[in-house]
Amino acid sequence: MNNLSSVLRLAVVGHTNTGKTSLLRTLTRDTEFGEVRNSPGTTRHVEAVRLQSDGPAAVELFDTPGIEDSMALRDYLERLVLPGERLDGPSVLERFLQTPEAVGRFEQEARVVKQLLASDAGLYVIDVRDPVLAKHQDELRILAWAGKPLLPILNFTRSEEQRIDEWRAALAAVGLHAVSEFDTVAPPLNGEEQLYERLALLLSEAHAQTLRALITNVQQQRVQRLEDAWRLLADLLIDVAAWRMVSEPDERSMQESTRTMQEQVRKREERCVKALLKRFNFTSRDYLPDTLSLDGTRWEMDLFNPEALKDLGVHMGKGVAAGALAGATVDLLTLGFSLGSGTVIGAAAGGVWQGWISGDSAC
Repeated sequence: MNNLSSVLRLAVVGHTNTGKTSLLRTLTRDTEFGEVRNSPGTTRHVEAVRLQSDGPAAVELFDTPGIEDSMALRDYLERLVLPGERLDGPSVLERFLQTPEAVGRFEQEARVVKQLLASDAGLYVIDVRDPVLAKHQDELRILAWAGKPLLPILNFTRSEEQRIDEWRAALAAVGLHAVSEFDTVAPPLNGEEQLYERLALLLSEAHAQTLRALITNVQQQRVQRLEDAWRLLADLLIDVAAWRMVSEPDERSMQESTRTMQEQVRKREERCVKALLKRFNFTSRDYLPDTLSLDGTRWEMDLFNPEALKDLGVHMGKGVAAGALAGATVDLLTLGFSLGSGTVIGAAAGGVWQGWISGDSAC
């Protein structure tokens, strides 16, 4: 049983539809956590998830509803301070939570405030495609009143519509200079470590140690995933290279054998891809080929189609990320290959086919 004092509690807060739940899915590698939709107010309640590293320490993340009416809430909070009173920010927020409005008009915002006050720190998720508006500035001030360390997470930084400089200036205006750029669609390979390192600078030494242990655990998991993925690919390559088939020398038999061979190799490749997706906590519906052509099948990165192989090699060689697999581009799709695993597998399959034509099916 973990000692409660060793648990680092982080409230994930921010405006509606900025990617808070997506951030948690990326950090936990849990595609089923919460609900993600392109509409405001998707998360209505506080949901918790725990990240466990080796030892007793752990990090607990709380997904909170989006703040929707920060301007009206700030006005209301300021009216709660009576003339002549000197209240600090946390005291004002505690008073707010005792009012009828906290279970009425501002019920959603109250959940955010309550969780942040009960946490050790907050992760403030920002959609940097949005302009900095008055509602965002009021939102920042309200969150600052909680008196908790707050690390802004700049999301969607790879978008052409990003306004990173504008947001950095707005954050600096309220004293938030430590910022982490973490695109939940296409995070850098070491994005998690960078995020935790920035956060550790804002916390006590005990919580910083918890984060350092988590960083070590993340790195170990990445190495293990890559080793497992290499093993899956090696098994595939060996199976394809060892494939044998005997056919009659007439043209019809050759064509029929060719189709049989291609179908068997495709099925073996599909099993490998599904196993890779599962190892990285993705499903087949998360896999988006993007520029690759489909021809009536989900897995038409056809190993026997030169154009498809060329597209795969160029696409993955650039490190371009797509869809839910973007954050795992290097881990899953390239796996250390310079041109993408599909190109290498295709080369092996092509070698089998060439050898089979010449009477020797070994690569």
